[in-house]
Amino acid sequence: MKLPSFRLPSSTLSAAVLAGVLTTGTVAATAAPAHASTTNTTYTAAGISSQYHLYDAGIDRSRAVGAVFYFDGDGQYYAQRPTTTMLRTMAARAAAKNMVLVVPVAPANRSWTVNSEAAGDWFRALAGKVVAEQRIDTTRIHLAGYSGGAEFISTEVLSDRAGWIRGGGATLIGGGGVYSRGLETTPHAALKATDPTWYVGSLDGYGATQPSTWSALEAAGKGAGAYRSAGFAKADRVVLPGLNHTDYNLPGLVGDDVDRLYSTIGTAVPSVPGTSELNGFALKGAIGARWRALGGASWGTPVSAEHASAHSSVYQRFLGAGGREKAIYWTGATGARTVDYGGAIGRKFEAAGFAAGYGVPASDEARTADGGAYQLFDAAGKRTKLVWSSSTGARQVKEYGAIGQRWAALGHERGLGYPTSDEYRTPTGMAQNFTGGRIEWNASTRAVNVVRR
Repeated sequence: MKLPSFRLPSSTLSAAVLAGVLTTGTVAATAAPAHASTTNTTYTAAGISSQYHLYDAGIDRSRAVGAVFYFDGDGQYYAQRPTTTMLRTMAARAAAKNMVLVVPVAPANRSWTVNSEAAGDWFRALAGKVVAEQRIDTTRIHLAGYSGGAEFISTEVLSDRAGWIRGGGATLIGGGGVYSRGLETTPHAALKATDPTWYVGSLDGYGATQPSTWSALEAAGKGAGAYRSAGFAKADRVVLPGLNHTDYNLPGLVGDDVDRLYSTIGTAVPSVPGTSELNGFALKGAIGARWRALGGASWGTPVSAEHASAHSSVYQRFLGAGGREKAIYWTGATGARTVDYGGAIGRKFEAAGFAAGYGVPASDEARTADGGAYQLFDAAGKRTKLVWSSSTGARQVKEYGAIGQRWAALGHERGLGYPTSDEYRTPTGMAQNFTGGRIEWNASTRAVNVVRR
């Protein structure tokens, strides 16, 4: 897979602005452009030692910071030359959206596609280190790769154990296939909501690169198709007419996707006078007070700063005993509430898209009299109750809907029992099953019917 040519940047970054980036290191009326802040930093994990470069000039640390991870193609031409115009330009485009650029160098074989499983373990460890040290908002993660780097994204980084990515997208250029196995790990809802795009030239088929038996055009089609089948509704392949394997404008394609997907430079991180700090993360305001009331470090150690989330909420992530992930969410209406991602209710909350799904936790998780559990969530006044028992698992009850209201009027789980399904469509409306029967809602008559077992 040959070295790509690097054309002039797209119109989003003018030639005059680019000249300012490369000669003076500043751009008029904007934050200082990015340059290689640290290069050739060695990192060892999973039995592999390799290097990475991190570009973070021009980043506003008072706001949420995202990250662009770029994986270079076979041979690692740009990854081995961290001061090239190509990487400096890509870094400037990332910094314009308050995102650091991280360029891992493939291990000694100089290819991401050789021993990719081990390389994936190394990269995931590196990503964890970068996210923690740079305090990255994991809802703003962008993956970008060319040729063999695109293949590494599609078959490993986005495919296997990508739960650390809570939002963002991907730019896969000149490759990115998924072949016999499909995705390695079942993606969670927030990951499936990301926006991966495959860009490939119309002339980038068989014989366009080495090996001649591999076609980037075909690989991109297989990759986009596999991810759509796996639930990535925004996955798409874009064929660029007249382009061969060495014709791609790498920083232009990546930068344009970053501009498209990250319309702001990051939500302001709430500024509240702090009273504690642990592992480099401030514990402040209502979230910090709740953390201390729960037992501080004995309850969990912070692994993120505070970040903005859906429905005007703020959250902070923690790790408890045994690496159990949890979070504290806050809004002015609900106060500071906890979510246990390691439990069945927390996993269902996560699968629905976190606060963007059921809303913000309006209560902590609580036990029922017969050993079950429940937790309330609020989405702009629409309240959902997640209910769990050992025999039924975690199910949702929409307390703002007719079925949920009738279930509550019957006495919650003490009346018609625990939900054994979420709401589902019927020929006449909606229904939901419970251990003691079924509640049906007719869309035409608005009537609610209870069918007991």
